[in-house]
Amino acid sequence: MTTKKAVELLKSGDISAFNKWIKERRNKGKSRVDLDDKDLSGLDLRNADLRDAHLNGSNLRKSDLKGANLHGARLRQADLRGSDLRDTDLGNADLRKAKLKGASMKHAKTKGARGLD
Repeated sequence: MTTKKAVELLKSGDISAFNKWIKERRNKGKSRVDLDDKDLSGLDLRNADLRDAHLNGSNLRKSDLKGANLHGARLRQADLRGSDLRDTDLGNADLRKAKLKGASMKHAKTKGARGLD
């Protein structure tokens, strides 16, 4: 149910509702959301709070993640080709084997991120 609710909110484009839902979950002690292997391609995810999210193998191709918080997120083998990652917090994120060709990462925070070498 959690994954379904998260995907519905993200695909609706109402990021403020998604962020509110995430905040409520965190207040209840649930720190992450599982979005492994989900198709989130082409979505407007600007300023989404995806801290510690599991996005392994997810399709985020050509998504707008500008200003999103992906601190500590697991993005192993995620498809981020052509995505806008400008001003995104990728600190401590796991990007091993992620596809990043054509992704814009200007001003992205990458301290501690794995898989960017």
